[in-house]
Amino acid sequence: MKRISTILLALLAGTAVMAQQPAPAQTPGFGEKIDVNVVLLDAVVTDSTGRQILGLGPDDFTVTENGVPQKIQSVDYFTNRKNVSTPESKAAFKAERTREERYFVLFFDKPQEGVLLNRLVHARGAADDFINKEMKPNDMVAVAGHDVRLKVYSDFTNDRKQLVRALDDAISFGRGVTAPPAGVLNTMSILANVNRSRMINHTGTTFEALEVLADALRPIKARKDLVLFSAGILTPDQTVQNGIAVNRSRFYDEAVYALNTADVSVYPANIVDVPNISPVFHQALEELASDTNGQYFRFNPSFTGALRHVEELTNGYYLISYMTQKPKGAAGFQKVQVTLKNPEFKVRAREGYSYGS
Repeated sequence: MKRISTILLALLAGTAVMAQQPAPAQTPGFGEKIDVNVVLLDAVVTDSTGRQILGLGPDDFTVTENGVPQKIQSVDYFTNRKNVSTPESKAAFKAERTREERYFVLFFDKPQEGVLLNRLVHARGAADDFINKEMKPNDMVAVAGHDVRLKVYSDFTNDRKQLVRALDDAISFGRGVTAPPAGVLNTMSILANVNRSRMINHTGTTFEALEVLADALRPIKARKDLVLFSAGILTPDQTVQNGIAVNRSRFYDEAVYALNTADVSVYPANIVDVPNISPVFHQALEELASDTNGQYFRFNPSFTGALRHVEELTNGYYLISYMTQKPKGAAGFQKVQVTLKNPEFKVRAREGYSYGS
């Protein structure tokens, strides 16, 4: 049984909910060997009026860690082609440098109790509209979810009929699929890369499901935008006092590490429509959005606005790639600062990444 749903019923009934405090996590020791990893940072560049700037390359960006400049390996620009024909594209650049594909994951975090099933049906309707009205020809969309484990209802595709069937399967608590489509490239597939054993046997919490899903998304070199329809996330090792979770789930850091490593931005849309609901229903969702360069949609009468806003945010972005070195066995969060050599431009980028296990 999903604990967040149990707490929803309890809080509505005025009941306090508590759990045992987990044992303090041990801090990994530092080793002498070095881990070398590729860091991917997505960045949106605009002028003072908010119009996106095209045609930038590695020499236009500066990426620093702890004040130390990093050597940028590559900069790719992703767009739905809408930006290529706008007035700001008059700057000299080659249109063939742009990449048109965008990747979206529609993720349904399903409470076991039927109290919120109608809200998931509303979310499914908004997702249907997104697929049929907002999805561009080069967009790739997948449908996934979590009830007792991670389930994938459709791998990445732009087949609208397949995606609509997948939405129906997600809402009806279907079994999902485990095999990738025939002939699909590993660099464009979830199921070709997912650890099936972990997916079936070790995704009992939503955080674990997001971690396994993110690991499967890592080979796709692009930003992945994950829209998370959820009533909030709470695991059995957390304690709730006065409507607030006083400790973080032991599964949270691993999930955020995997999401950032795979360049996944999470956009949670809360399905609870009860006014003045306790903060516990927002805490984890707000943190996931903040820690993955996404955005949290707190109140969603229709969910349509949230999906449209996510689509607009991904009209165009740069993907910056560079190598980083960390002591083997070290773990933590590395802050990263992305700036532009042209002071007239503004940049919004992922603020850092988690490293270590």
